[in-house]
Amino acid sequence: MHKKLSRRLLTGGLVGLAAAGLILLATYGLQRTLFDAFEAKSLDWRYLKRIKLLWEQRQGAAIEDIIIVDIDNRSLEKLGRFSQWPRTYHSHIIDYITEGGARAIGFDVLFMEPDSNPANDSSFIHATQKSGIVYHAMSFSMANPDAFLYPMEAPPEGLDAKRLSAEMTPAISRIFKTADRMDGKLIALYHAARGIGFANFSPDNDSVIRTMPLFLNFTGRQYFSLSLAMVMGSMDAGPQDVTVVPNQEVIVRDPKGKSLHIPINEKGRMLINYQGTFQTFRYISYYDVLMQRIPKELFDGKFVLVGTSAAGLSDIRPVPFQDAFPGVEIHANLIYNLLTQSYITVQKPASVWLLVIFFSVLIALVAMAFRPWLSGLLGVLISGGLAWLALTWFSRNAFWLELVRPTLAILFSFLFAFIYRYVEEERSKRYIKNMFQHYLTATVVDELLKRPDMLKLGGDRRIATAFFSDIKDFTTVSEKLEPEELVAQLNEYLTAMTEVVLHYDGYLDKYEGDAIMAVFGVPVDQTDHARRGCLAALEMQKRLIALRAKWQAEDKPVFYARMGLNSGAMIAGNVGGVDRFDYTVIGDSVNLASRLEGANKQYGTSIMISEFTKEFLIDEFILRELDLIRVKGKQKPVRVYELICEKRSQLSNSQLLSLPEYEKGLAAYRAKQWDTAIAAFQRALAADAHDGPSRTYIQRCEFYKKNPVPWNWDGVFEMKTK
Repeated sequence: MHKKLSRRLLTGGLVGLAAAGLILLATYGLQRTLFDAFEAKSLDWRYLKRIKLLWEQRQGAAIEDIIIVDIDNRSLEKLGRFSQWPRTYHSHIIDYITEGGARAIGFDVLFMEPDSNPANDSSFIHATQKSGIVYHAMSFSMANPDAFLYPMEAPPEGLDAKRLSAEMTPAISRIFKTADRMDGKLIALYHAARGIGFANFSPDNDSVIRTMPLFLNFTGRQYFSLSLAMVMGSMDAGPQDVTVVPNQEVIVRDPKGKSLHIPINEKGRMLINYQGTFQTFRYISYYDVLMQRIPKELFDGKFVLVGTSAAGLSDIRPVPFQDAFPGVEIHANLIYNLLTQSYITVQKPASVWLLVIFFSVLIALVAMAFRPWLSGLLGVLISGGLAWLALTWFSRNAFWLELVRPTLAILFSFLFAFIYRYVEEERSKRYIKNMFQHYLTATVVDELLKRPDMLKLGGDRRIATAFFSDIKDFTTVSEKLEPEELVAQLNEYLTAMTEVVLHYDGYLDKYEGDAIMAVFGVPVDQTDHARRGCLAALEMQKRLIALRAKWQAEDKPVFYARMGLNSGAMIAGNVGGVDRFDYTVIGDSVNLASRLEGANKQYGTSIMISEFTKEFLIDEFILRELDLIRVKGKQKPVRVYELICEKRSQLSNSQLLSLPEYEKGLAAYRAKQWDTAIAAFQRALAADAHDGPSRTYIQRCEFYKKNPVPWNWDGVFEMKTK
């Protein structure tokens, strides 16, 4: 059993590894984009709980460190269409917020063209330069030859690219996306600013914004995102203070030696750690600031972003937990992540591989070791536990534990294991059917196919009844026939006997020449195995009577068969070599049945059963006790009986007269009253001239009269031969 379990576990491990290999190949090689998209969707689901938990921790309060001056619908109602606003509005906003002591002011508004009134631009540029803490957004785009927008070979004329961008090595710059064009012509505004940064987002394939590129390539240089430019400016860090470690992190060092570490993926993007839904950060209406209805001291030490939540101004984006989310608040989340160093920790690919392999092997082992319903239940519990762990770790610790690949590993491991088990069970059923279809009835074979666990290969202790039969004086009979005639008549005999065995759902173990070995109670358990064996033996004798009549009519020799049955414990299973073996039974109980078959010749009987078989029988058969014998090779005596017939059958008149006299004779024999016993046995023979046991006992009594038994004789007859 341990060997079988070890083999199943080894197979389960191999099945699990195969499933893991397929999952890793499919999700990292063949369809990585597809599976990454599913994983991203699972992250969106986890955000729902995380955002709720963060909101509870803040007790519903907005984050005040970053203030969004919102060009909202109210501002548009008060001030008119945004495109018609004079840029002096923005100048007033800059002056007021700067006077309030803000750390940085970022305009998430694209000023692409000069104003129709140059004085307005001059005021705006002057306010930007005077403040010294203003950062302006710009954008990049791809070329569109159909619109005559071709790739630019150099930055816009007059742009101080060295101050406003970095220059990295080709090995590093290639991880960032490259743009063909820089949009915007208000170069003087860029120069007046403390810094500039692109406002371009890079949504995933489903248009959801989960990451933000920190750099974009343009004409051989790398430009900063707006959020990174603002944080770097607040640190007094310049382009020369940036170090990029591909697929790991961006490091920004200020003049005082303080470092800012920003994790990035293989595309140079930062995963955004969103802090909440719309208006998680403090929103103030642009109109209220312009009208100075808000105390300027409110901006002291704060990062201020000027942007819009108005849908009409086309800066509303889908994010993991919300379909409509202001782009300016995405920048606010990014700045907050950078300032607080609060990032989402992504599981390393190597640990994902190990997790996939672990769950694949674990689930395959479970599926191979347990019943389908139990392994299915365990699989659901394991999958649910994994989902709960992934949800909890993300919501509490901002740790992104991969969920899709391990879940697929669990699913496919189950699938592979069940397919293997199905194929193996079908193969096992074919094996069982091929092994037993000639030795068992179709009903018993079908039962084995339904319950193959009843057939334990390699040996199992069973309680059953063994049956042996042999043709009396077969050697003498065979000498009277030609080989072909002998084989034909023997096959006719064996066919009839086999039909009886199978009729009573016995297992035909083997033929040995003219001998038959059968077992009742294996391989399928039968509580009435002894009864079945006895009924089969009686039916065989009846069939043999009919065959003898047929053979006599055909002028052929006739067969007489002796049969022995014994019930008890025996080992049932496959016995033989590694490559060739047979299902059989072995053990002392089997050997005793064989001895009883041979012992019939001592008593002139046809069917002999042991006391052990008798114990399994109900009061359904007519038996007569034959003797207490000690078979060759055994010390303990066994009480044996002749199986005469079923009680529902009618005894012949000779048997009705003979059997009572036999019982009297047996009692006198055991009392060592030899003459009394002989007289009783003679009366039995007078009633039934064919009564073999009476004849045997007369001879034995005559012998004991001449050769007295010891005083302590126990009545046991010693069998000298097998």
